Parts: sequence; C-alpha cells; structure tokens
Amino acid sequence: CKQLFEQTGSTITSSEFQHNLIRILRENKVEFLKAPYMAWAQMAHYCQPKERCVHQIQGPIDMIMFEHVDALILDFHFDEKKKLGEKGKGEFEYVFKSEIKAELVHDAEVRGSQKFTDLQFLDCCLLAPVKERKTMLSELAQHVRKHGSAAHFILAKPGGTASVQVQLAKDHLRLRASIRHSLVFTLDGQCQPMTATRHKDEGKNERVPCNLSDLWGLRLPNILYFFLSIGAIQTQVLINVVQNQMIETIPQMDTEDYRMLLHRILPLRTQIAHQLITQLSAKDERYHKREAMHCWRWYMKAPCSVAQPPAIVLDEWQLEHHQIAKLQKEHKDQDGAPAALDFLFVVTHFHKNATKVHQYRSVEEVICAIHLKALDLLGYFTHATQSEDPQSGLSMFSDALMKTNAPEFSEYSVLLVELFRTKALTCSHFKFMNPDFQNAADVAEKSRDPWESGDRDTQHFPEELRLPALYATLDRSMQQNYEKCCLLVSRIWSLLPMALSQDEAWYSDVSKDLLAFNTVVRALHKTLRNLIEVIAAVLFLEKKTEIDPYHYNELPQQLPFGQESNTAMGVVIDYIMRNDEHFGEPQLYYNRAERLKYLANEKFMSCKDLEADLYKGFRFWCTAKTIWEELRKERVPPSAILPEIDEIFPHADDMLRVKLHRVIDLGDQKWAHEDYVDPEGPPAV
Repeated sequence: CKQLFEQTGSTITSSEFQHNLIRILRENKVEFLKAPYMAWAQMAHYCQPKERCVHQIQGPIDMIMFEHVDALILDFHFDEKKKLGEKGKGEFEYVFKSEIKAELVHDAEVRGSQKFTDLQFLDCCLLAPVKERKTMLSELAQHVRKHGSAAHFILAKPGGTASVQVQLAKDHLRLRASIRHSLVFTLDGQCQPMTATRHKDEGKNERVPCNLSDLWGLRLPNILYFFLSIGAIQTQVLINVVQNQMIETIPQMDTEDYRMLLHRILPLRTQIAHQLITQLSAKDERYHKREAMHCWRWYMKAPCSVAQPPAIVLDEWQLEHHQIAKLQKEHKDQDGAPAALDFLFVVTHFHKNATKVHQYRSVEEVICAIHLKALDLLGYFTHATQSEDPQSGLSMFSDALMKTNAPEFSEYSVLLVELFRTKALTCSHFKFMNPDFQNAADVAEKSRDPWESGDRDTQHFPEELRLPALYATLDRSMQQNYEKCCLLVSRIWSLLPMALSQDEAWYSDVSKDLLAFNTVVRALHKTLRNLIEVIAAVLFLEKKTEIDPYHYNELPQQLPFGQESNTAMGVVIDYIMRNDEHFGEPQLYYNRAERLKYLANEKFMSCKDLEADLYKGFRFWCTAKTIWEELRKERVPPSAILPEIDEIFPHADDMLRVKLHRVIDLGDQKWAHEDYVDPEGPPAV
C-alpha cells in the first residue's frame, strides 16, 4: 500500500508521466518534441545524415532494428566503482548494427548465402524471442536468407495448418510495416512515413503501403500533430479518434466505484471525441463513414459498442481583450496580482456573453473562450443563442461556483462539482474487485468494516481509534457515522495538492481508501483535461482565432487540470481526525503549538509548510460546504448530492472544526455541541 502511494505521487503510468514531464520541461524552458506515434522511430529518423538532430541514442537493444540506428548505447555506469575486467564510473556499453550484420553475413557466406539485407535483418529481429535473440539470430538469418523473407519462411515451416500460418505471416508483415513505415516528424514540420522521407539521391526509394491507415488509423491534420509535438494535447484523445475506439486499462486500485464512474462519464468522453471528429469529418469524409465507436475494458471479454452522442454545437462568447485586462486589474488576488483567468473569473464576468459568431484575437481571449466552452459543454450555462434575442445565464452548477467566491480553488471547485454530479464522492467504504473470482455474485469484495472486532484491517485502521472525548461514549451506530465523517473529510481534502519536500521521501502513514479514491479522481481529472485540450484544438481547426499557432505553446500551462493531487493532504487530515488531541501521549502535546510541532517534525516530515497547508485545506473545506449547500437545494430528482452525503456533511463539518481547532487556531467558531469544552479554553473571538 505504501509503495502504491509513493507511486501515485510520482505518476507511474505512461500518460501521466509524460504529462508531468512535459509540464516540468515547459516550466524550466527546456525545448522538447513529442513524437506523433513511436518515440523510437522518431529518434531513429533524426539519426539519418540529411536530417541529423540526434548524435547518439541510449535505449534498449530493440532500437537497433530501426533504420539509421547503427550505434546504440545500452547502459551508462555512473556510480559503480571500477573493478578488474568490469566497466567503471563514467563508462558505457554500446553495440554497432554493422558489426552484428557482419557476423551474420559472414556466417551466411560460409554457407554460400547471398547478401544479407536490412529487411532480412529486421525480419530476424522480429522473429527471435527477446531472451533468445543473441543465440537465434544466426540460425534465423540462414532460414530467412534461404526463403527470401520471414513471411515465406513462416508459410513454408512444416507442422502447422495453412490458415494459422497465413495469419501468422500477415501479423508479421503488419508488425514489420509498423516499424519500417512508422510515421515521424520531418524537419519541415510534416508527418510522413520514415521510408517516404528518404532523398532520391540515396537510391533507396521504397513503396509505402497504401493501407497505412490500417496500422495507424486515419491521418490527422498537421495542426493536430503540431499540438501533439508541443504536448498541448494528450495522445489518448487522438487514439480514440483515429482508431475509433476507447481502451481502458486496469487501474492501480480496481473498485466497483471506479467501474461505475467509467460508465457514467462514458457519454462525456464520447462527446469529447466527437467534438473533434465533427471537425475532422469536414476535411476527411472517412471519419463519418466508420462504424460505431467501441470501448475496450480490462474486465470485459469483448468490446462494447458506444452509442452515437447527440450533436452539440458550442456557442461562441463575446470577449474583448481590453475588457479582460480591465477586469483583471480591478479584481486583484490576495497577493495584489491581476486576477487569474480561471473558471470563477469567466463565470462571474462573462456568463451572459454567449453569441452566435465571434473571432478571438488574443491569447487572453482564447483562454477565456476555452474555459467558457468547456463549462458550456458540461452544462454550467442556460442559454439559447439560436433565438432572435440570444440570452445566457447560470445553471445551478455555475451558480454554486460563483457563491464560493474562492479564486484560489476555482479548478478544484469544478472538479468537486463533477464528483458530486457523477456520484463518485461518497462516504462509504470502497468495494475492491477481486480478479480471482469468476462467480459474478462473488466478484466484489467489500473493504472490511473497521468497527467489527476481530476482523480489522490494521494497515488501514488502527487497533484502537482514539475518538474525541465527547464521542468516546457513543454507541456503535454513532461511531460508524464518525467513520463516515473521516472518510468524507479526508477525500475532499485529498483533492488539493500538498507541497512536499524534494529532499524527504514519504515515510508517513498511507491510506488504502485514499489510494482507491485517488484512482477515481484521476480518471475524472484526465477526462476534464481532455475536454480542455480538445476544445482548444477545435478553436484552431475551425479557424476562429487569429493568433499565430506558435503562441499556443504559451497556453497549455495556463489551462486548468494540468497537475493532479498527491493525496497527502487527505492523509494528514485523516490522521488528525482519527486521533485524540494528545496523539496517544497524554503527558505530551498539551497545547496547540506542541501538537503542530509534533505533526510537522515527527509525523509528516515531508511537508514543506504543514500549518499553511492546514489553513488552506480548511478554506477549501468551507468552499466545499458552500457548493454542497447550493447543490442540495435542487429538488428535481435525481439530485446532484447523494442522500448519505446530505446526512453526514453537517456532522463531518462539526467534527472537523473540533479536531482541527486542537492543532491550528480557527478563530471564532459556532460549535455544534454546547457541552463541548476545549481544554485550552474557548476559541478566541
């Protein structure tokens, strides 16, 4: 569990790692390029003499298969001390493709063979198992040379049925074509197959297969490849579009709640993809002639068909650069800087500005338009621009956002609203899915009830939960309610990122519950980021902005949902909620300062400024309470708030204030229980 928590903080999945790496490179002004399809192929392409941007490549041995890669560095030895006969510090291991081929050609010549071509070398590498590649290359080279190609060798191999051998040969040719004709960026900004980028004077012209769309999907406009190269749009969205399918891989924590969330956000994800498909269809009719989109999930034996979403045409917004700049100066943030262009800003000042047609002329106008269009698609506005008198206004969701009046939590407030809407925020234990169970009735294994004696999950719940003095005598049902309060508070707090020290690893407590909840939050967070990126791309595809696409490089870091939380904030408040004011040491930590010092210096050493984060977390909790109070006013079913949240939220608010006031000074508070006596005296007025 601790390893999973640390991995969550370091974003182990490929897409999350790439997204965070690009963000770090951009913040440090490091130039980078993201490959359109295969990074290995892009590196190999830049090794050719006429477009040489890469001098040497360090990577796995499989990269030697790509054309133009003759020298490959396998490993560096930075830390090892040099021993007799071994590589030492500052040295590295490498291989030359020419030497490998020379050995194979020599063996072939001994047997009276002809010249060993590049395609035959690629065939041998693909046929040989990775672990046996060194020992089998020579033998495979003989067979491939004898039959001319690997496909003919597969067809001539005895012992198999004809249909199976034909399918194996086709699969091999498909794999070889994906490497040989991989799509790459050229220096002039075009996206072309590697074999089509050769210069005529090289004498190596090779026919490009006409069915490359079977390998890579339909081709995208160059502007989208440009967005991809600068990290302005995630690969997953484009995969959904060009391959006409959605693929869901198994998460870190597979729960019933996670699967239910995927089901509920599928219409939104489909609509996001079709916003892009609608624009691409105007340029390539093949996007409209395809079959229905399919969704693959790790627990399904076959893909499910995704229903065609309703056609939604997003309205434009009347935005002027001088007006935006004026409003930013008039509404400064708490540090005196101009107001940020975020969800709260655009909702507050432009919610009545929907229009039929508008052209955006500055980066600031584009940023505001992207925010407004995203909220519009999510249902935050009520307007009808198709009428003679266009009008736009607030829905209950944008109204709740405005009532918070908390610019610092603008992005997290929208995320919280979406968690409420998708019913993903609960105060109940998660049901963890057990992949070993085949019986559908037994597939869900509920996390253990911490109040059941003799069967306690000690990694998640302590043996003795130290309750506040007022709650120590409560019956079991009230104790269960307190447990729900802990779950609700810690989950909401975990939405906020916490500044952690780069010098200290996370050695504090972990929470299995928050890991499961974070998995749910990340799925929703990623979907919202995809929405932002697609709307930004559509603006350029529709040519509704006059800014140079070069300036789009400035936009990604100014758009929301760029960085996910690390759940540390939730772990900290969960510990405070589950322990008494002395943290198990009655003779110690007798005042607020001592308790905060213990938490910062002994319990959560990785936190840079624990006190500031606790105040920040409490402010966000007050923001969440405002959102809850506004959304619960909805009387038309189905409500945006789960009934259990409605029941527990007031109690959770009371308990959080009681517990947190023991660590930081919350000032004047209206305590829910008149008989509560603080050992340090009443809160200061």
